[in-house]
Amino acid sequence: MIYKHILVPLDGSELAEKAIQPALRVANSMAEREGGKTGDGVRLVLLRVVSPVMLVAADPLLYDEMTRLNIDEAQAYLNTVLIALPAGDAQIETRVLSGPPADSIVLFAEDNQVDLIIMSSHGRTGSSRWVYGSVAEKVLHHAPCATVIIRSHVSIEMFQNRKILVPLDGSPLAERALEPALSLAKAVDSDVILLRVVTGRDVVPEALTPTGDNLDPETNELTASERDEAEAYLQSIFRDRPNQHLFFDVQTTTGDIAEAIVAYVEKHHVDLIVMSSHGRSGLGRWLHGSVAEKVLRGADCATMIIRSPRE
Repeated sequence: MIYKHILVPLDGSELAEKAIQPALRVANSMAEREGGKTGDGVRLVLLRVVSPVMLVAADPLLYDEMTRLNIDEAQAYLNTVLIALPAGDAQIETRVLSGPPADSIVLFAEDNQVDLIIMSSHGRTGSSRWVYGSVAEKVLHHAPCATVIIRSHVSIEMFQNRKILVPLDGSPLAERALEPALSLAKAVDSDVILLRVVTGRDVVPEALTPTGDNLDPETNELTASERDEAEAYLQSIFRDRPNQHLFFDVQTTTGDIAEAIVAYVEKHHVDLIVMSSHGRSGLGRWLHGSVAEKVLRGADCATMIIRSPRE
C-alpha cells in the first residue's frame, strides 16, 4: 500500500500546521520508495478552505469582491508555507477552496483520489475553531480514506520514537489496520507493535457467591486461557508477516479497554496509533463512538483511523 495522494487541511493556525511535517515525511518517504518519480508520483496537497462571506451575501458585487480577497489572502498564506518547506521527492501543491470547511475537505478528497488525510484536531479560522466536535469530526466520519488526527493536547510528534501501535481484537475488521500500518512503518522506518487487550475477571468475594465458594482459581484459569488464545492469535499474524520491525504483546485489564490502550501508549512511548474504526470484541464492538474515539481523545500521540468499508 502506497499513500500517493496526501492532503493536509490548513486554516492559518500554528496548531493546524503541526500536521505539515509528518505529512511531508510520509510523502517524501513514499516518493522515495517509488523511486523519486514525478508526474503521476506522490503528491502532498496543502488545502486552505475559505468560508463563505455570509454578511455581504445580499450584495453580489461586494460578496464576490470579499470572496476574491479572502481567496487571495489564503493563497498568499499557502505560498508562504510552501516556500519554507524543504525540497524532497514528493510533489507539493497548494489549493484554495471556498465553502463549508468540512464538506469542502471531504469533497476534495473524493474528487482527487486522496488516500490519506493528516490534520490537527482543531485550529483557528477567524473567530471560530476547528473543534474535534466540528470540522475534524465530520472529516473523520465522512472522508473516503484513512485519516490521521493530531489532537491539540498531543505532545509526542509522529515518528518521533519510531513506534506504531496497532490494537487488535481478533476480528477481520480490526485487522484492516495491519497493512496500512506496516506500509507506513516501512516507509518511515518505524517498528510496529500489535496489541491485544484481554479483559480479565474481577475475583468475586466468597460471601457473594451462591455457595460461598472461592472463585479465584477458576477466574485465573479463564483469564490465562484468554491470554493464551490472544497470544496464539498474534503469533499467527506475526508468522504470516516476517518482519524484523514487527512485535506483539498481550495485556490484561479488568477495566476499560480504551484506557488500557492509552496507558500502553504512554508506557511504551508510542508515537502513532493505527486502528480501524470498529471491530468485534466478545459480544460488543469497537465502535467509532467507543474504543476508537476514547483512544483518539485520550492518547498522547496521533491516531490514524482506517475506515470500515461499511461506514
